[in-house]
Amino acid sequence: MITAQNHTLTGIIVDENNSPISFVNVVLYQKAESEPFTGTASDEKGNFKLESISQGEYTLEISMIGFKTKTLPISISENISLNTIQIEEDAEQLGEAVVTAKRPTIQKTAGMLVFNVENSSLSTGNSLNLLSKTPGVLVLGGNISIKNQPTTIYINGRRVYLSASETVSFLQNLDASVVKQVEVITNPSSQFDAESGTVLNIITSKNLTPGYKGSISSTYEQAIFSKYTFGTSHFYKNNWLNLYGSYSFSPRKENKDQDSYIRFFEADETTTSTIWESDFNRITRSYGHQGNFVADIDFDDRNALNVTANIFVSPNKEYKNHQNTAIFNAQRQLDSTFFTKSLMDTDVTNIALGTDYKTKINENGGALTIGGNYITYTSDQSQELKSDYFLPNGDFIKSIQFETNATQDTKIATGYLDISTGLFEGTLETGLKYSNIDTNTGLDYFNLVNGSMVLNPSLSDKFTYEESIFAGYFSFDKGFEKWNISLGTRAEYTDVKGISVSLGSLNTQEYFKLFPSASVEYQLDSNNSFGVNYARKIERPRYQSLNPFRYFLNENNFNEGNPNLVPSIEDKVTLSYTHKGKWFFELYYQTIENSLEILNFQNNETFTFRQLDANLIDFFQYSFDVVYSAPIGNFWYASFVTSTYYLENEFFAVESSQERAQNHTLGFFAQAYSQITLSQKGGFTSDVSARYISNLISGSLDYKNIFDLSISFRKSFWNRSASISAGVDDIFQTNNVRVSSRYLNQDNSYFARPESRKFWIGFKYNFGNYSLRENKKTISTKEGDRLQ
Repeated sequence: MITAQNHTLTGIIVDENNSPISFVNVVLYQKAESEPFTGTASDEKGNFKLESISQGEYTLEISMIGFKTKTLPISISENISLNTIQIEEDAEQLGEAVVTAKRPTIQKTAGMLVFNVENSSLSTGNSLNLLSKTPGVLVLGGNISIKNQPTTIYINGRRVYLSASETVSFLQNLDASVVKQVEVITNPSSQFDAESGTVLNIITSKNLTPGYKGSISSTYEQAIFSKYTFGTSHFYKNNWLNLYGSYSFSPRKENKDQDSYIRFFEADETTTSTIWESDFNRITRSYGHQGNFVADIDFDDRNALNVTANIFVSPNKEYKNHQNTAIFNAQRQLDSTFFTKSLMDTDVTNIALGTDYKTKINENGGALTIGGNYITYTSDQSQELKSDYFLPNGDFIKSIQFETNATQDTKIATGYLDISTGLFEGTLETGLKYSNIDTNTGLDYFNLVNGSMVLNPSLSDKFTYEESIFAGYFSFDKGFEKWNISLGTRAEYTDVKGISVSLGSLNTQEYFKLFPSASVEYQLDSNNSFGVNYARKIERPRYQSLNPFRYFLNENNFNEGNPNLVPSIEDKVTLSYTHKGKWFFELYYQTIENSLEILNFQNNETFTFRQLDANLIDFFQYSFDVVYSAPIGNFWYASFVTSTYYLENEFFAVESSQERAQNHTLGFFAQAYSQITLSQKGGFTSDVSARYISNLISGSLDYKNIFDLSISFRKSFWNRSASISAGVDDIFQTNNVRVSSRYLNQDNSYFARPESRKFWIGFKYNFGNYSLRENKKTISTKEGDRLQ
C-alpha cells in the first residue's frame, strides 16, 4: 500500500575509478509498473536527487550509453541517501572482438565545457583540426579564440610558449590520437594567472592500469599539396611509477593565395589618389618535431613527484612569397606594376621543463604542492626580398632589394607554492608564485647598394625586455543545501623594463593590481540551476608585439611591433541557467580597457600599408549563448552551440585627421556537432560538424558570412587493436571570406585563401596491453604564454 507521504532519494554516480559521471539517466519505477514514476540525470559532480516520492516499493534504474544498466530495489519509507553508486563500462564480447561504447562527447559544468574525443574519428589527424571542431572554439586565420576573445593554450595544465603562428604549427604536429579531451574553460578560478581570461587545456591520455601499452599512427592529408604526420606514443605504469612519452614528425607543404585592395586618398581624405591591387602566393615548407614526456612517481600514499618535458623543434621552415601588384589612377587606368619575390627561413626551438612535488598535509584532502618551470625559446629568421617595377608597356623602372636577419632568445623561469585544505566545511586554496621573463631580440637590415648589402642602422635594432611578476591568490568554495559559493582574488605586482636601441626608447612599467572573482550557484531542483559569476582579468602584451621589428611582404607592406603597449584589463559578468543537464544558457557582459589588437593602417602620403600591434581605447560585448548536448537514442550524440552577440570597440585612427574611430557589429555564431554510431558491433562511427558566423569584428577589420562543413568516419578492426579514419574538412570551401577595413580615409581589404578544404585519412595501431583504460593527468602550472 502506498501512502501520501513525500520523501527524497539521493546518490552519487561514479565509474570503476570512482570518478563522478554526469548526464547519467536515473529513473524510478513503482514495483510491477512499466511506466517511470519519476526520473532525473546526474549533474557535473555525479549527484542526483529524486523528490516527492511516496512510501512504497520501487526499482531504481541507472543507465548511460557505454555503461551497463544497473537496477536496484528500493524501499521508501523515509528520506534515503544511497551515497556512491558505481556503474561498469559495457564491454560487449563479440567472438574475438571487444567493442567498448563511448561516453557522451560533451560534458558541461559551470565555467567549463569538456569535449571527450578519445577513440572517436576526431582522434585521427592533428590537434588544430580537432580544436576547430570543439564546441565554442573559433579557429580563424591562424588565431584561436573563445567567446570572441583570444585564449591561452595549455597541454596537461602547462602553457604552450609559442607565438600565434608557431602555436598553429605546434598543434598541427600534435597527433590528435594522444588527446583524451579538451577542456574549454571560460571562467578560470583565481588559482589561474590573472592573464588567463579563457583557457583551452588539452589533456593527453595517460595509463591507469599497471602494464605497458603503445601505439603508432600516421595521417595523410591532400589539399593543393599533400602532407603527412607520423606519431608514436608509449605508456607504462606499475604500483609506483607512471610514464608517458610521445613523438610526432610532420613534414608539410602548404599553399596560401590572397588578393588585396587598397584605395589611397588625396590630402582632403575623400578624393581617390591611386588604387593598388595585389595577388599574393605563399608556399610554406616545414619539418616539425614534437615530443612530450611525463613521469609521475608515487613515493607513498602521501607524497608524489611529477616531471614533465615538452620539446618543439621546427628547423629550416621556409616561406616562398610571390606578389604581383598593379597600381591604377583614380580613373582605373594602369599607371605601373611591380613584382615581389621574398624568401624567408626560420629555425625555432622551444623546450619547456617542469616539476612539482605534492604532499598531503591532513586527512581531509589537504595538500601542499611546490613546483617550478623553465622554458627556453630561440628563433633565427632571415629574409631576402626583391621588387622590380615596370611601366604599363613593360619597360623596366627600378629595382629594390634588401635582406634582414632577426634573432630572438627568451628564457622564462617560474616557481610556485599551492596549498589546498578544508576550512569551515568548504575548500580553501591559496598560493604564491614568481615569474621572470628575459628576452633579447635583434634585427639587422641590409640595403643593396652598388651590388653589395650594406647595413641600414635606422632600420636595424636591438630590443631587450625583462619582466618580473610576484603573485598571491586565495579562493574559497563552499556548498550547503542548494547553494554553492566561490570567492577569490589574485594579487599581482609587475615590474617591466623594455629598451629599443635604435628608437632610443625605454618602456618601464611598475604596477600592483587585484583581480577578484566570485560565483554563486543555486540548485532549484534536480532539473534546474542558476548561477552568477564575476571575474577581472589582465592581458599583457606578447613579447613579440612589444618588439618594434618589421616583417615585410614587400617594401610597402609590413607588420610592425609596438614597444609602447600597455596591459589590458577585462571585467566580465555572467548569468547562467542549466536545465536537465542538457540545456545550458549564458548571458554575459564583457568590457576591456586598452584591449590588445592588431590594427591595419594605410598611409596616404607614403603609399605604405602596415599591420600594427596597438591598444584599443575600449571594447565591450553583450552575448547570449545556448549549448545543448545529449544522446539521442542509443546511436546518436549531438551538441549545438549558438551565440548572439553585439561587439563594439573604439581606437585611435593614427593615419586620419580625426583622432578616434569606432567599429561595431551585431552577429550570430552557430556550431553543430553530431556523432552517429553506424555499426556498434563493428565499431563504425561518423562525425559531422558545421559552423556559421554572420558578422565578426577584430579591431578595424570586418568579417562576414563564414561557414564550413566537415565529415569524418572511423572503423575499428583487428580485435580493436587498429582503426582507420577518413574525412573531408570544409567540404564546400566556404571557410574563407573577404576581410575589410573602411572608415574615414581608410579603404582596404583582403581575401586570404589557405588550404581549408582537404581530404585526410589516418591509421592507428595499438600494441601491448591496449585494452587498458586511460585517465587524465593535469599538471597544475599556470604560467602565461606571451611569445605572441
